Amino acid sequence: MPSSASRGQRCASPGFTLIELIVVVCIVALCAALLLDRLRFYQEAAEKAVMEYTVATVKSALQLQVAALLVRGEEKKIGALARANPVEWLMEPPMGYRGEFRAPQPAVPPGSWYFDATRNELVYVPNIDAHLERLADGSKRLRFRVRLSFEPAEPDSEGRRFAAMGVEPVTPYTWFYRP
Repeated sequence: MPSSASRGQRCASPGFTLIELIVVVCIVALCAALLLDRLRFYQEAAEKAVMEYTVATVKSALQLQVAALLVRGEEKKIGALARANPVEWLMEPPMGYRGEFRAPQPAVPPGSWYFDATRNELVYVPNIDAHLERLADGSKRLRFRVRLSFEPAEPDSEGRRFAAMGVEPVTPYTWFYRP
């Protein structure tokens, strides 16, 4: 028959009580939830960076197109670049490019690019948009347009002279707050 001393030693043996185990599980679950939230934040930031990189690539391709026309002496063709699909200037389309559409808001999956042929705009539909403010039209589709500027024609010259170029958002957007 076990003595009362050995029974007391058995109760004081090392180990977790049920309450301690529940507290540890809750702390681990809270840390996992915070980690997943941060991971989602960084995924969205990475998506924004890739989108901005794609727009910068289109800007570079526009510059190369304009330079090629200037070198060939075809300045009059520069204006047509504002109506062209800028994806055609790239060696390969951006990841998620779905093609040209004439519908105002085609059904494309999130994370897709497409060219709106009726408005001559390159459009990006974000995949993760928790930190992207809604635009004036209520959507979260980011639209970009080729902008070309010409100097006014002088009275004795034949036509307008090319001045500047760019690829700009049609509507300013805020993706992540910038103070």
